[in-house]
Amino acid sequence: MEPLSPTISLYRPTTPPTKTDPAAPKLILLASWTAAQDPHIAKYITKYQSLYPSSQILLIKSPYAQIFSPTTIPAAVAPAVPVLKALNLSSETPELLIHLFSNGGSSSISGLYEAYAPEIVPAHVTILDSAPSETNISGSVAFFSVGWSAVQRVLLLPVIYLVATTASVAIAVGARTDWMKAWGDSHNDRGKNREVRRVYMYSEGDELVSFRFVEAHAKHAEEKGFAVRLERFEGTPHVAHARGASEERYWGLVRAAWEGGN
Repeated sequence: MEPLSPTISLYRPTTPPTKTDPAAPKLILLASWTAAQDPHIAKYITKYQSLYPSSQILLIKSPYAQIFSPTTIPAAVAPAVPVLKALNLSSETPELLIHLFSNGGSSSISGLYEAYAPEIVPAHVTILDSAPSETNISGSVAFFSVGWSAVQRVLLLPVIYLVATTASVAIAVGARTDWMKAWGDSHNDRGKNREVRRVYMYSEGDELVSFRFVEAHAKHAEEKGFAVRLERFEGTPHVAHARGASEERYWGLVRAAWEGGN
């Protein structure tokens, strides 16, 4: 992939569109979860290359430093804007597929809405994997403690609980912005989002993003007139719904979302 910035890369295929791939997206925009590792991201990229070999793929990463500095995100994702504009994407029929993961991906796409303003991102289909969420104590603790050893948990969990509780109280009294909620709200803002349809992939087994937040967000989206599909997976962890026995179902849903079928 061609690097456009430290966090953005573009894949330009050499394969031209074929009769077997007439309705492929012109561009697949993959917005990864926070601190996602390249080998994990590559699994999604290579799958998309096999599904839609003629599509360009734009990757936007979400590093830790960026998600802790929310106001910097629009500038960080701005190098993606010329790529979208150069393709002359339709404003009515979707030629753009956005696939975002967790709150890191949600923040990147929300930032893209801002970077694209005063214009609106062209018509698109959205896949929301393990997103969006709102700031809450259990989710924050799960986020910070990913990969910790038993010793680290004993030593550091009390500190994390204190920080998470303080942040939640500050949000509740209006002293701090709930950025996770703000990013989620932007996806349901018709003034920023020319989305045609979306599918949520989520699970009760996700410790970082509660299924209740996802379902509440989907209900709000429907009230705003968005075409919504909810797909709950059984027991799968955070951003792991495409693994193992669920893989075929996951990618079938991606194709159905893009092609507008069941």
